Amino acid sequence: MRRRATLLACVALAAALFVPGSAAAERTLALSTGSFDFQVAAGQSGKGSVIVMNPSKEPIEVYIYAGNQVVDEKGQVSFEIPKPGDVGGIGNPASWLQVTMSSDMKSRGNVPYIELRPNERKQVDFTFQVPDGVPPGDHQILLFFEMAPPKDVATDEAHALVSGRLAARIRIRVKGEIVERLLIKPFVVRSFIIGDRVPYSYAIRNEGNIDKVVRARVTLQAASGAELVTQEATETTVYAGAMAENSGIVRPAGTMLGRYSVRLEVEYPREGAQTDIPERLTEQRTVWVVPLWLAIGVIVVAGAIAMWLSWRASVRAAARRIERERREGRRREARVRMAEREDGDDVDGTDASAGR
Repeated sequence: MRRRATLLACVALAAALFVPGSAAAERTLALSTGSFDFQVAAGQSGKGSVIVMNPSKEPIEVYIYAGNQVVDEKGQVSFEIPKPGDVGGIGNPASWLQVTMSSDMKSRGNVPYIELRPNERKQVDFTFQVPDGVPPGDHQILLFFEMAPPKDVATDEAHALVSGRLAARIRIRVKGEIVERLLIKPFVVRSFIIGDRVPYSYAIRNEGNIDKVVRARVTLQAASGAELVTQEATETTVYAGAMAENSGIVRPAGTMLGRYSVRLEVEYPREGAQTDIPERLTEQRTVWVVPLWLAIGVIVVAGAIAMWLSWRASVRAAARRIERERREGRRREARVRMAEREDGDDVDGTDASAGR
């Protein structure tokens, strides 16, 4: 068993009790270590122990139970607490674990718990047995320690309760064929940006059977290849079958107009490699950046041109309308004169007939 350096996980996941007229009491839970690493073959066993501490001034009860880390079809990680009657075996790593029941351990509803006085600590031992036929790779078990609410709270008193829970992660690597396969999918950068902010997002998918610790780096490059901005992410564990997502913003220096490249590099160590040179995945996207002031200027000029064109079109339309009205007026006048001449001719013809 490879056990990491002891970590005092003294997180104030406290249950605070507020009673009118009295001060709030802080109740705190702490663990001696937060993670375990085991390498065993299918059919073999292992063991470990956790020191549970109560650094507060109030007595506490701590429930102890195991849970599974579950990865869904989209690669998202969640936790699942087995229910009574669930079938154990290969697909239920939490069923491999047994918590050693010491004399001062009690049980409530089939869930073991311990009582801790102020500043008291107790050792909780566990053992596990990997069933035959378990596929090689990393399997995760969460050993939870959950603080129970205070028992001496009257139901008719005004109060607020906050429950606290910590977990020790137990990673069991079952020996056998190791598969290392990481992908960057997707890596999204818009191809056209107005302003000085270039957003990006990416997902790192672990399609292998072991957990990988990765480090990502996003670099903004000019068209010449010069690196302008570099953002480095902290180390992230991508569990077997899961994915890790991240997003951010890079800003071109000087917000200049032009073409840029956004490059994503993901590094991770190869299992059993003889060199310190990590494995590297790279993806690159091209983006055109237009400064906001230039975009506003273009919009203003385009708007002015559009307004001028609209004004010219309206002037021309008005001129055409006036010309049509003038032509129509001349035609009306011509029809009136023609009608008057015809009336005059009729009158002259009548007078001549009367004279004969």
